[in-house]
Amino acid sequence: MELINGADRLPHQDGPLYIALGNFDGVHRGHQSIIESTVKKARHNGGASAALIFDPHPIIALRPEKAMTLLTDIADRAEIMAGLGLDYFIVEPFSPELAAFTPEQFVRRFLVGKLGVKGVFVGENYSFGYKGTGSANTLDYWGKELGFENHIISMLRFKGQEISSSKIRSMLLSGAVKEAAELLNYYFYRQGKVIKGYGIGRQMVYPTANIAASTRLLWPGKGVYLTSVDKLNEGMYYGVTNIGSRPTFSDYGTSVETHILDFNKTIYNYDIRVRFLQKLRNTKTFTSPRELKEQIKLDIEKGRKIIEELSRVRTDEALLYKQGPVC
Repeated sequence: MELINGADRLPHQDGPLYIALGNFDGVHRGHQSIIESTVKKARHNGGASAALIFDPHPIIALRPEKAMTLLTDIADRAEIMAGLGLDYFIVEPFSPELAAFTPEQFVRRFLVGKLGVKGVFVGENYSFGYKGTGSANTLDYWGKELGFENHIISMLRFKGQEISSSKIRSMLLSGAVKEAAELLNYYFYRQGKVIKGYGIGRQMVYPTANIAASTRLLWPGKGVYLTSVDKLNEGMYYGVTNIGSRPTFSDYGTSVETHILDFNKTIYNYDIRVRFLQKLRNTKTFTSPRELKEQIKLDIEKGRKIIEELSRVRTDEALLYKQGPVC
C-alpha cells in the first residue's frame, strides 16, 4: 500500500479507481467492511482501491474548542489498512476551501474532477460537504448524474452491538478494553518511544517502560491492565501496564508505565507497542510503597493466570487473541 499525502500526488490510473470515504478513526470492523468491499470491487474490475481521509479531522479543524481525542493516528490507520489489501491511502489536508464545498462541489470538483472515481464506498451514516449537508443518499444521486457507482455499506453489528468509533471510545474510557477489542477486531494499542521515568519501579524491583501519553490520542481509562508488548526485535512479551497518576507518591500527572514480564533489558529510546488485553483493577492510593509493591506482585500473578488461560484457547476459537487486525 502507498501512503499519498494529498490527492494531487495520486499516480495516474490506467484502470478504474474505487475509493472508500470516511474518517476511519480506529479502522474498526465496520470500517474494515467498507474497505474490504472497495478492495474486492477494484480487484474484480482490474482497477485500484483507495481510502480517503482528511487531516486534521474535520471536527478538530472546525470545532477546536471541542476536546476530541482520536483512537488512531495516521500511522496507525496506515498500518491497519495496509493489512486489508488497499492500494492507496490518501491523506488530504483539510482546508477552509474544502470545508466550504457544497456536496455538489465536492463530488464534481474533487471526486470526479480530481480523482476520476469509478466507484465510491461509504457507510450508511456518512456525511460530507458544507456543514455535513451531504449524505450517502446524496452520493447516490450524483453517482447517477455523473456516472460513478455508489455503494452504501450498512452499519455493522457484532454480538448485538452497533459498531461505531464513539461506542469504542466510551468502552475504552471505562476500561472495557476486552469488549472494545471485539468491535475493533484487534486489541487496542498504543505505540511510542520509551522515556525515562522516576525510577520508582526499579527501586521496588519492578522496572517499568514508560511511554509518553499523547494528549491528542485517546488512552484507556485509568487502571491496571494486562498487556502485550512488541516491536522489541525479540518477539512478543506480556506486561502489566498502569495508566494514571502515582497518588502513592503524590504525583498526579498522567503516566503510562509497563512492567514487561520476564524481560530485564534497558530499552530507553526504543519504540514499543503496547496492546491492551484485559483490565486487572482500578487505580488506588496505597499507604506505603511496600503496600504498593505487594499489590504489584498480586497484579502480576493475576496477569500470569490470565495468560495461562489464553494459551489454552484453541486457535480457531480465538479471534480476539490474534495480535493484530484480522484481514
